[in-house]
Amino acid sequence: MEGNFKKKAFGGYDIEEVDLAFTSLNKKIEDQAQQIASLKEELQQVKEDKAMLINQTAITKQANEEIARLAIKEASSLIDKAKKNANMILKESMEYVKGLDREVNGFKDSAIDFRAQVEKMSKDLLETIDKSEIFSLIKEENTKKETEDK
Repeated sequence: MEGNFKKKAFGGYDIEEVDLAFTSLNKKIEDQAQQIASLKEELQQVKEDKAMLINQTAITKQANEEIARLAIKEASSLIDKAKKNANMILKESMEYVKGLDREVNGFKDSAIDFRAQVEKMSKDLLETIDKSEIFSLIKEENTKKETEDK
């Protein structure tokens, strides 16, 4: 209907057809204008959504970096505490071992002293026996027997 107007008898066009065509074209223009406005609103919303997503992405990235930094800091702190505890345990163990070593050396010294005392007591006892009258008599008697046996 648009542009295909029937000619009237005197070289003009039918006014009703032209009006109808204008009305139809105006309706199409209005529909397209509404569609353009709707698309512009949609485009604006998409731009806002995009900006919001970019902002959220940046915030998420910052949060992740902060979490990673804090995790590394916490891990480092835990490692330091573990090292201090390990060093403390090692120091206590070394002191305990040194104490045991001193005890063992004390036992060794006591054993050496005890042996020396037993040895001295044995010598003193043998000397006392050798000097006793009974032993002298026994010696004399043995000497007499040996001479008689010969």
